[in-house]
Amino acid sequence: MFKFLKEKLKNAVKNFSKKVESLPEEEHIEEIEIKEAKKGFVEKLKTKLKTTKIDEQQFEELFWDIELALLENNVAAPVVEKLKQDLKQKLVGLPIEKKKVHETIKSSVKEAIEHLFKHIQKLDLLKEVKKKKPFIILFLGVNGSGKTTTIAKIAYLFKKNNLSCVLAAADTWRAASIEQLEEHAKNLNFKVIKHQYQADPAAVAYDAIQHAKAKHIDVVLIDTAGRQHTNINLMEEMKKIAKVTKPDLKIFVAESIAGSDVVEQAVEFDNAIGIDAVILAKADVDEKGGAALSISYVTKKPIIFLGMGQDYKDLKEFDKEEFIKSLGL
Repeated sequence: MFKFLKEKLKNAVKNFSKKVESLPEEEHIEEIEIKEAKKGFVEKLKTKLKTTKIDEQQFEELFWDIELALLENNVAAPVVEKLKQDLKQKLVGLPIEKKKVHETIKSSVKEAIEHLFKHIQKLDLLKEVKKKKPFIILFLGVNGSGKTTTIAKIAYLFKKNNLSCVLAAADTWRAASIEQLEEHAKNLNFKVIKHQYQADPAAVAYDAIQHAKAKHIDVVLIDTAGRQHTNINLMEEMKKIAKVTKPDLKIFVAESIAGSDVVEQAVEFDNAIGIDAVILAKADVDEKGGAALSISYVTKKPIIFLGMGQDYKDLKEFDKEEFIKSLGL
């Protein structure tokens, strides 16, 4: 997972460091305090450090390797620019100790990536669904993003945690979509509320909510038809579903392997309907990782899970520290 981004970023940081090491050096006198614990006194020693500095023009040239590594791995342009500005602030005009150049560059890149997630509020799904009964979750996304399979994985997660579910087959357009959801529900022993194909998806979702209320079911999971964010009519239909169901959570399901396109899709869905969280499906086969690095920063919405396979158990909670570590930083 994300191995291309890891290797490209690793090599780019290494090249950046080598070029900085080749810059002219200067001697810098520094006082170091040494405390002798047993004798209780502090001694100040003066030492000479060999340092170098990067000016702004040099930084622009040096950053190219890192910029190319990020863009080649589908990192969104606004994210690349953010990382660039953060790194510039950390490195330009400041003395860098010659023997610690690589360590300094690597830690600066890590801190800049950590900063992308700084203001993203974490969402604990299991904690959220216990706040209200029934808790209504609307799933949305483009065609082929893996919504239905992801819904089944979420239903399995809830079942493991003793939460009851009803599934709403509100994708009344895609051939065999209802049967696919029914097959998952049968495996998980949950009920599906459905109408005929071409029926009003908002009516299907409404009926599922009424069923949940009558049967005291904990969670309603609403499947919807995949739609391109550029299709105005289908986006208007999604707005109607959201208006009728008043969901407690709107989850955007995206294909991790779709790369930078995912970010544009998420922004358009957020602008049109408003999304609360993201699940990246097919992350186990994503060797680039650009979507995972970009989508939260651009939308300001948390990634809550990564889809890691086809089994119901193959849903992994997204952890930003683990993600950054997977990049070799």
